[in-house]
Amino acid sequence: MKKIVLAMAVASVTAVSAFAAFADETNPAIVHRQGLYKTMAGHMTAMKSILFLGFEAPADLSFHAQGILDAFGHMGNSYPPGSDKGETKAKPEIWTQPEKVKQRAMDGVAAAKSLVAATAGTDKGATIAAFKSMGEKCKACHDDFRKE
Repeated sequence: MKKIVLAMAVASVTAVSAFAAFADETNPAIVHRQGLYKTMAGHMTAMKSILFLGFEAPADLSFHAQGILDAFGHMGNSYPPGSDKGETKAKPEIWTQPEKVKQRAMDGVAAAKSLVAATAGTDKGATIAAFKSMGEKCKACHDDFRKE
């Protein structure tokens, strides 16, 4: 009986996930950038579990830091004309303040590089400081360009 209930639960979650993937946004630029941002957020969440919640996987910190940096490298032209049409959390200012957007992106990349460097060492305090800095850079961009 337990196996049947478990199989039904797994099937339900799979069906809901598949439906959500097809029912969500169809603007490819929005889908792409949201996927990259979710990837970065996932890496930050995993790092939080290691740095602050006691998950025993310190060797994974460098993987997650590199993943964040790699995601920045794939952002490309994530805000092309027309990518404001659809389900987006981007504020209109993201299309009218390109220099500020560029600066926020460069700040994020610099913080990601510092995070990668910190995770290459053994100083947990340095890694925590770099992690917090990365979070501050993300928040600064969100404050300026992301709707609540």
